[in-house]
Amino acid sequence: MEIVIKPAALEQLKRVEFQEDEGLRIEAIFVGSCSLYAEHDLRIDKKGEEDELFIVEEIPVLISKESQKHLSDKIILDFNPTLGYKISSNEEVYRYNLQLKKFK
Repeated sequence: MEIVIKPAALEQLKRVEFQEDEGLRIEAIFVGSCSLYAEHDLRIDKKGEEDELFIVEEIPVLISKESQKHLSDKIILDFNPTLGYKISSNEEVYRYNLQLKKFK
């Protein structure tokens, strides 16, 4: 899987102080409905057993094996001050207006 962090998102993420075993989680959770649909989320989280760790521009990125099933092989993360973070691929926008949350 290839992950691209655009300059505006990178600038924001470099301000985050990641603790040991923490990373930026990109999540895609399948939601059952009449059509195939996944809910996308972005947060600071601890690495779990099912997570794959990617280091992108010195940012630790976590994506679970399950989430990878619902994402393209290339993920793009961008940031806009008025629209928040956006997760997309070359084919589609998964979600925009995402705020970075901390795990609980």
